[in-house]
Amino acid sequence: MNWTDEIFLNFCRGKIDDFYSYLYPDLLIYASSRLSGNDVTTAEDLVQDAVEKAYLNAESFSSAAQWKAFIITCIRNRAISLIRKENAKGNYLNETFNPSMLTRDVMTDYIEVETRTRLFNAIATLPPELRQIFNLSFEEGLRNPEIAARLGVAEITIKKRKARLITRLRDIFGISPELILAIKILS
Repeated sequence: MNWTDEIFLNFCRGKIDDFYSYLYPDLLIYASSRLSGNDVTTAEDLVQDAVEKAYLNAESFSSAAQWKAFIITCIRNRAISLIRKENAKGNYLNETFNPSMLTRDVMTDYIEVETRTRLFNAIATLPPELRQIFNLSFEEGLRNPEIAARLGVAEITIKKRKARLITRLRDIFGISPELILAIKILS
């Protein structure tokens, strides 16, 4: 049994701590990306509504994959509804509305969330110095000279650590479509 199956079974039993620790952050990132990242509070509402629907229908799911796909679909559909509603109001969405998000299929969204989950789980297994490089580089968007200054090390040290970080991630993911998608997510 993999960890998603275990979280699913616990969720169905009413034990949701693991869900909120491991899956909720990825779903929140996904919801935020569907809303063009502008409204974290609304993204949280989307995820909470989807979780509530999943919880109320827990007995109808035959697998963790079906359960997770249901939650992602709920988030996606609600995000599209909100965007359409705001667009109909003629609000500021001319700047932020991305029509391509209406044509993406649920499977693509599912794969993106699953890959992001695997990526962040892989990063959690890295040594602290590599996790720190990841956070400063990819999460905070700092360049090598800025990271070197912040850590008080030479820029070449940062380049070597980044190379080790990428090598470790390649070892974890192998050469696969998941690696390509993970790199796309990091870009």
